[in-house]
Amino acid sequence: MSIERACIEIAARQGGVIRRTQALELGLTAKMIRSRVMSEQWSVVSRGVYRLLGARDYRELLHGAVATLPNAVVSHQSAARIHAISGAPIDPVTVTVHSSTTHRFVGVVVRRCVDLAPHHIEEIDGLPTTTLARTVVDLAGVVSSGRLARIVDELVVGSRMELDGLAALVDEIARRGKPGSAALREVLDERRDAAWATATELERFGLSVLEQFGLPAPETQFPAPWGGAERLDAAYPEARVAIEWDSRRWHTRAADFERDRRRDRRAAVHGWIILRVTWRDLKQRSAQVAADVGAILAGAVGDARDEVAGIR
Repeated sequence: MSIERACIEIAARQGGVIRRTQALELGLTAKMIRSRVMSEQWSVVSRGVYRLLGARDYRELLHGAVATLPNAVVSHQSAARIHAISGAPIDPVTVTVHSSTTHRFVGVVVRRCVDLAPHHIEEIDGLPTTTLARTVVDLAGVVSSGRLARIVDELVVGSRMELDGLAALVDEIARRGKPGSAALREVLDERRDAAWATATELERFGLSVLEQFGLPAPETQFPAPWGGAERLDAAYPEARVAIEWDSRRWHTRAADFERDRRRDRRAAVHGWIILRVTWRDLKQRSAQVAADVGAILAGAVGDARDEVAGIR
């Protein structure tokens, strides 16, 4: 087999690239390598790495980076793509190497860190890739806090990740100055608070907030006026306003979500407004919750007076 053919076969197994050391081992000289680069037969993608074949997709770019960069691991957006994390960004193509090394690879973002331990890595389709939980930790540094919260919720709801497992990993590696650490801790704290609160505790808390801000006490466990066995957590029947205390929303199943939406539609058909209030709302925005309830009640009462006046 010719040296040229041997180089191409190695490159084909490595996402289209070959290392300088591999080319020299096959019998090429430094002068021959330089000649191929000058003639643009080969292109430089990083120090001591050359592209012989064009990458057809992001996976070939990743295979090339992993094959030629020291201990490179697929991470961040690319790991999210491989794990099929809904709502996560898929670009740019990204790998992580140890911070003691400095490398570049054309078409790939090369990140550096010191805390990527062996148990944070698994092999997927031949590529060393950060685990699902480690990928979420890394994504925390490159996405908004709102998007991060939605990603965590989606994975927990889908039973793909345990909240406690993610929290343990955060406790292991999160530190001051690490991108996303504060945002991820906030997301976890909110959901652990919600996990602790039972529906009854949340209801008591919600009723105390209404009382604190001078709002009238609603009727609790009020039979839904559209029939069936459904009951509303809290209701103001005259105003046709109900409040649902959304406990443990972070692990609600898809079927429950659909059921809630159906209930909201039935309520709207019968002229009712349903306000959904979470533990986080009550903890962090209690004044706003009370103001919203008060404004809706005032508007509903005003509409009822207008209706009565019209009848007269």
